[in-house]
Amino acid sequence: MVRASITLVETSSQGHIALVFDANFHITDSTGKIVASTSDGVDASVAKIGGASKDRIITVAFSQDGNLFATCNNEKTVTIYNTAGWTAVRSLVIAKRATAITFDPSGAYLLIADKFGEVHRTPTALSADEIASKPELLLGHVSIVCDVKMSHGSPSFVLTCDRDEKLRVSKYPNAYNIQSFGLGHTEFVTTIATAQFAPNNAVTGSGDGTIRLWDISSGQLVQTVDLRDLLEPYYANGRARVGVSSFEDRNAATQRYGVLRVRSIEGRRMFVAAVERFPVVVMFSLGEGPALANVRVVDVARPVADVAVLGDRIVAAYAPPSGEDNDDLAVVLEPTNGDLTTDVTLSAALNALSTQQIETAAPAPSIYVWGNKMYMDPPKDDEE
Repeated sequence: MVRASITLVETSSQGHIALVFDANFHITDSTGKIVASTSDGVDASVAKIGGASKDRIITVAFSQDGNLFATCNNEKTVTIYNTAGWTAVRSLVIAKRATAITFDPSGAYLLIADKFGEVHRTPTALSADEIASKPELLLGHVSIVCDVKMSHGSPSFVLTCDRDEKLRVSKYPNAYNIQSFGLGHTEFVTTIATAQFAPNNAVTGSGDGTIRLWDISSGQLVQTVDLRDLLEPYYANGRARVGVSSFEDRNAATQRYGVLRVRSIEGRRMFVAAVERFPVVVMFSLGEGPALANVRVVDVARPVADVAVLGDRIVAAYAPPSGEDNDDLAVVLEPTNGDLTTDVTLSAALNALSTQQIETAAPAPSIYVWGNKMYMDPPKDDEE
């Protein structure tokens, strides 16, 4: 038996850390102490969160003020919690499987992106005499929507990206009014990051191994950072993991550089990225121009599954261990004298947490599976 790994990590403006493992999650404070959990195997003093998921949680989000937390699972059940007492304030079943969720700036609505290329929104709370209605359709793509984010400042935009290499910027809430498209990626776009320190810009990551900076208003591509030159040595020295050659994992024996997540570090005018199957986090700052600058690669012990930002600290959740790997859940990095070092105290607290015992630690499916254009119609037998 082994300990289940963390699949998603999310942080709030109130200092909470959400650690998702399969159908459960822990909520810790900024010291790593569990304050609430859906899991049965926690101390009696920890708030037990009701309405727990019965299936794998696939996406989570905090509202901007940190007062709300939402989850969506593989059964298409969305649950919204009040973080003051960790009670469920809304639960609904959506029609299509979600890929990403985010709150609008007011926290009054939750936006839900799905695998059928649509983004809906639903109120986060209903009055006593209000009847729940179907989520409102905001916008549509012609392929899987991979991520959804809100811009900062005014006017307000909703940003979406898809499997067909596009970034779309739509006015909010009237998202049928398209502000711009960002075109330039050559593979599916997995992740979007916006920042308060750069309200006119967005940063995206993709399966094409690039991180790109965009002007939101015009859709103009401002800059491209290619990760290949930075990360290729990790394949040469064997530290980057290569998938098997099959339809289920299109990594095959080729070198892939799929960006899993990009996050903003508000207090430092920086961004941090996680790349599938690489034991690193990639950091870069936003300089004048604007331009992405000071790109650096920071080594960690194992490949990273997800990354989040807590103040100016980086919380990186590890992918499931392989072979002789240690079974740490995460590592926390903090800036020290211009360098990035391990926050030993918080890392130790997170790694001491119990998740759940499972038979084997199965590797996470590659993003190149659903990113493949043949995803909806897999080949028969071994045909491609």
